[in-house]
Amino acid sequence: MPKINIGSLDLFYEIYGDGPPLIMIIGLGANSSWWGNYFLKGLAKHFKVIVFDNRGTGRSGDPKLDYSIKSLADDTLALMDALNIKKSHVFGHSMGGYIAQELVLNYNRVNKLILCSTSCGGPISVSAKPKVLKIVNKLRTGRSQEEIAMETLEILYSTEFIMANPNLIDIAIQIMTKTPLDEESYFRQTKAIQSFNTCNRLKNLEIPTLILHGMKDVLVPPQNAYLLAELLSNSRVKIFSKSAHAPFVEEPDLVLKAIFQFLL
Repeated sequence: MPKINIGSLDLFYEIYGDGPPLIMIIGLGANSSWWGNYFLKGLAKHFKVIVFDNRGTGRSGDPKLDYSIKSLADDTLALMDALNIKKSHVFGHSMGGYIAQELVLNYNRVNKLILCSTSCGGPISVSAKPKVLKIVNKLRTGRSQEEIAMETLEILYSTEFIMANPNLIDIAIQIMTKTPLDEESYFRQTKAIQSFNTCNRLKNLEIPTLILHGMKDVLVPPQNAYLLAELLSNSRVKIFSKSAHAPFVEEPDLVLKAIFQFLL
């Protein structure tokens, strides 16, 4: 298993394909196995795709310390340095989109930016409804990993997708329960998210940005895509009508098409 030491921890990563580098940053509670082979293999036809587990998730180390979204962006930068990547395209999903924003705002290391199912945080962003937030913030102690995975999938994918793809849902549950996130690490991620706010800092960015969002997203409502577009002057929005929070799983071919049109 490839790992790189970035000071206080070892970061797990994998590389698929060859070509211009494309760094993939995953979201809350997730690790790199959640991207799905179909999506990654599609990207790898044109790019050197680098996926990794954020600190405290999957197969990466956990220093057992509180952190911020900025420090997670610093982890990403350290990985780039270790792999001798001077500049890269970056795809950030959900919390990974937060990390990608901090990476762009603090370092001149990103060529083009893709933000998927994310927001700028802060008070102007549109929050999930209370019943969704209740699932996100629900304590994990004393609950089975299968129960946690199923509840997560209910806010990650659309109801229609879950009903139509029982085999894929079974595989997703297996992936999610194989390397589960412990209670403390999950709490540290949610705490970092709560203090994240780039809304007043994005206006000066001119980096080409593609904003992807599922119309059925209940975790990060799709209105946030348009709020981001208003702040990012060199951006475009692509909405996926059948998808919830993970359009790269529900409508992977359309997502790949949008990415290729933007990056190639």
